[in-house]
Amino acid sequence: MPDIDTPHTGTSGIPTNRMPYDTNGRLSELYHCLRTERRRQVIKLLEETTDSIVSVRNLARSIAADEEEIPRKHATGEPYRNVYNALSQTHLPTLAAAGIIIYDPQRQTVTRGPNFDIAALLIDINTPTVELFSASIRDDSARDSETTDNDS
Repeated sequence: MPDIDTPHTGTSGIPTNRMPYDTNGRLSELYHCLRTERRRQVIKLLEETTDSIVSVRNLARSIAADEEEIPRKHATGEPYRNVYNALSQTHLPTLAAAGIIIYDPQRQTVTRGPNFDIAALLIDINTPTVELFSASIRDDSARDSETTDNDS
């Protein structure tokens, strides 16, 4: 196992923080792309659909409905426009640059890219772990506040 405190040198001989098993930074790039909820939602929506091509309009409507906790048919107006613009200008180009999706900005359509399956797998693997740790932290916080209340 590599020593995590020692900088590793890349192929250029320059020290890098990248771990030696992160081939060419691909894993880091994928995790970077998965940092935002909207990007993860795009991947989940593409994973759930049987359509090979999905419009940005449909993605934006589904995400806006989820964020606003309203039925999809009511996801219109400013919330929809905000999601649509953020997808078109930021999130979809980022996912496309990592090869997770293929984004056609002219037609405003999205399809799965060559790295789609690995990105979906990373989400599927990490989501239950994060939920488990979040629940554990909430439980610990609740116990701590009960202990503090009982000490008073």
